[in-house]
Amino acid sequence: MKTQNKPMIIIAAGLILIAALSRLLPHPPNFAPIASLAIFGGAVVGNKKYALVLPLGALLLSDVLFELFTDTKGFYDISQSFVYGAVILITFLATQIKKVNTKNILFACLWSSVIFFVLSNFGVWVSGAFYPKTFAGLMECYYAAIPFYKNEFFGNFVLNLFMGNVFYTALLFGAYAVVRKLMPEADTQLA
Repeated sequence: MKTQNKPMIIIAAGLILIAALSRLLPHPPNFAPIASLAIFGGAVVGNKKYALVLPLGALLLSDVLFELFTDTKGFYDISQSFVYGAVILITFLATQIKKVNTKNILFACLWSSVIFFVLSNFGVWVSGAFYPKTFAGLMECYYAAIPFYKNEFFGNFVLNLFMGNVFYTALLFGAYAVVRKLMPEADTQLA
């Protein structure tokens, strides 16, 4: 499903932007499109530079909008750089998906959820003074992150983080497939 042509890159960029802006809408904790932006960008956009820049740019824009127009902090501390690092890693890994099918994309939703949890909370441990800089301190940080999933690992890690990834990824790939079907001429034009 990788695409190199300009019209489809613009359509993919538009879908990524819309998904990123959906972060501004009320939603359950961790039910957000962050990893989905990276999976979709990496799997669909053939130009690796665009595949990386589109999700990062959309994430940055939504963080700026959080900062300017909501009570939610768009830029909270240095640990946020690990969120951006997770997006970079997930995007890179998604560029390695050779065959875009339901099984591979569901698997990407799973590993991206784990990567996001591990890296974002590692950033909290590294950049904060809350936990000792030991392995035990790191494990304490990961354990303390579980309440952000409402003290129910399955219910809110799986249902919010993983299912959020599944929901937004399905929405992005589904919308992209519909556009490709409705605009087959855009799919065949060369950049």
